[in-house]
Amino acid sequence: MRLFRTAYRRFHDLKLLRKLWLSFFFVSFLTLSTFALLSSTYIKQMITNREGDTMVRNIGYFTGSLNNYFQSIEKSSLVLSYSLGIQEWFTGGNVDNLDGDERIRAFNDINNQMHQMWDNVYGIDAIFLIDRYKNVFDLNLGAQVNSPYLTSDDFISQGWYDRAQQSSSSSYWSIIEWSEGYRSIVLFKAIYNRTDLNLIGNLVVSLSPDVFDSYLSASNLVDGDNSIVDANGFVYSAAKGRQQQAQAIDLSLLHQDKGYMTQRLDSGRYMVAYSHNPLTNWTYVHSVKESVVLKDLQRITSFWYWFLFISLLLMMVVSALISKTISLPLQKMVKLLREVERGNLNARFKSLYSDELGMMGHAFNNMLEKVSEGIPLIREKFIRSLLERNMSAEELVEYERKLGFRFEQPVFQVVLIDMQNDIDERQLGSAELLVHECETRWPLIAVHLSNHQFCLIFNCPEAETIACAEELVRTMRTRFGARTFAFVGNAYDDVNFIKTSFEEAKGLLKYGVAERAEHTGSEAGIFCAGDSWQTQYPEFYESRLIYYMEEGDLANCTLVMEELVAYARSNQIAPPIINTFFSAMYNQLNKLSIKLGSPDDLIDSERLNALSAQLSNESLEKNCADFLVLLQEHLQSDNRERKKMSANVVKSLQIIHDEFHNSELSVDFIARQLSLNTNYFSQLFKKEVGVGFADYVSALRMEQAKKLLGETGLKIKDVAGRTGFADPHYFGVWFKDNTGLSPSQFRKQLWNTASGA
Repeated sequence: MRLFRTAYRRFHDLKLLRKLWLSFFFVSFLTLSTFALLSSTYIKQMITNREGDTMVRNIGYFTGSLNNYFQSIEKSSLVLSYSLGIQEWFTGGNVDNLDGDERIRAFNDINNQMHQMWDNVYGIDAIFLIDRYKNVFDLNLGAQVNSPYLTSDDFISQGWYDRAQQSSSSSYWSIIEWSEGYRSIVLFKAIYNRTDLNLIGNLVVSLSPDVFDSYLSASNLVDGDNSIVDANGFVYSAAKGRQQQAQAIDLSLLHQDKGYMTQRLDSGRYMVAYSHNPLTNWTYVHSVKESVVLKDLQRITSFWYWFLFISLLLMMVVSALISKTISLPLQKMVKLLREVERGNLNARFKSLYSDELGMMGHAFNNMLEKVSEGIPLIREKFIRSLLERNMSAEELVEYERKLGFRFEQPVFQVVLIDMQNDIDERQLGSAELLVHECETRWPLIAVHLSNHQFCLIFNCPEAETIACAEELVRTMRTRFGARTFAFVGNAYDDVNFIKTSFEEAKGLLKYGVAERAEHTGSEAGIFCAGDSWQTQYPEFYESRLIYYMEEGDLANCTLVMEELVAYARSNQIAPPIINTFFSAMYNQLNKLSIKLGSPDDLIDSERLNALSAQLSNESLEKNCADFLVLLQEHLQSDNRERKKMSANVVKSLQIIHDEFHNSELSVDFIARQLSLNTNYFSQLFKKEVGVGFADYVSALRMEQAKKLLGETGLKIKDVAGRTGFADPHYFGVWFKDNTGLSPSQFRKQLWNTASGA
């Protein structure tokens, strides 16, 4: 069983082509072999029945002629036994005691009677008459039989005379071997007195073996051996030297008067036909080797072997063709699937036929088209989530599976490609293809941010990132004639800092590093966050500090502040830049308070107004220490607020931050998610968060809308969709009511401010 399971498993591990070929070959071989076996068995049975019936019929002819011969001997023996001469001399006294002429006349008379019988019947080689006084009168014409032996006690004890006397016909036939190498067929007949039916003697007639041999040889049973088995089991066969074979036939299996059967003898399998003769109580047997009877079947079997061999050859060829017809398209499909796994969505299956494989190919192509339409959206969502640091480890694994992209190395670095000239749609399409071509050559994933900006996230050492950026900038400048620059953020060892690297690259773009570089004569077009341009604004430290603030990690916030002090002192950062940095951090504290639902922790406007004077009057170290103290208070308050909140409210805040872009987001939506009553949830939310549900969601959406308007080139309707507004017009009205500016005016104001800076 274990061997079978191993073979079965190995069969399933084979390539499809070999599996199909073996399957076709095995089924063909099994079918043809079964058909050949069944047909050969049927033909063998048919030949056996035909030959058996013929043999039994021929034995009937043979036994009929032989029976006539025996009947003629029976009649002659009967005439001899009841002749007047035999009756006269055998009913009288002992002939051997007669005198002279009388004794001679008796012997002559008996001898004449025996000669008459011999003259009337062919094949007799000896006749013996034995009276009750054990006188033997013989007519021996060559039989190797000793007359005195017939009256010996040894012969009498064998019971031959008794069997004749007990027979209804007063006769008994048997085959007797008188001496070694000599046997004959003998008739024993009891002689009775016609008057009183008393036993007066016995008649023994010996038939010449030559006569029987001629009978057996002259029969129309040409093939095989003819034998006669007497009632004592002795066998007389015309096949000299084959008596042992005939004697080996099991007569106990011959249940009927006539029939045929097969027996296995020492020299092989034999077909045996037999017929029982009631006159002599003998069985006539004709045995033929089965191979002789089935010689026609052997020719048929040879034909089947050749037919099976040729058929299997043809089936091998046909199986190979069919297997290739099925396996080749599937092999091609496997190659295409591997191409798709590598990100090539341009692969297509060319169907030559309209069978199931062709239908599968069409379905595969349709699937690719649908995937091709959906992949860019998944890709953009994936990159946006990375840039916004809004992704769990499980979501990262799922995105990698869907996109066939995987971060292999613990190195993450963002590059922004900015084409500052206006280019047409055709050139833009070529630029996108150029960026995607880089994806096939380098470990990166890219997204088109706006008409002139691309964001590339690299997962390789910084040297390779710079090399790719340089090549891309050089190619775009040459091919499109555009003023193209690459802004490179720092490399980090954690995927959560992709946003930080992105903010650094965006900061280089935001503060006009490229324009100032051109004024200084720089033509490289590659600007890194670690270059001297970073001294204009500590974007690197700002991004890290914001991340640790959102994580509530006061220890790392303290470490970043210490690094900032050392960096500012060594690079002589101008005080206005430091003041701007701290203003941004205090505003970030207010954002965190709003996001966590702690409006009581907001820094009041008076303190914010006095912040500029405080920053200018105090030292950098003092400003850092004051900020850390305030941050610690906020974090402790946030923790207390979180501890005060019920599990339902905490979960609702998580759902709001995950679903704020969903236009269906409402109190009913959240209540259904939490399996709570709508009115109860609304009152609970306001009680624990401090603001109503609508105000909280509105503030969150406003923050996101401002971010998208200032940091991306998305259309207004796309910004509306990403902040939970299905109607762009309503979004514009809502935005203006809350800011005093339309979305377009707000964006223009931000860009003008950035250009002025």
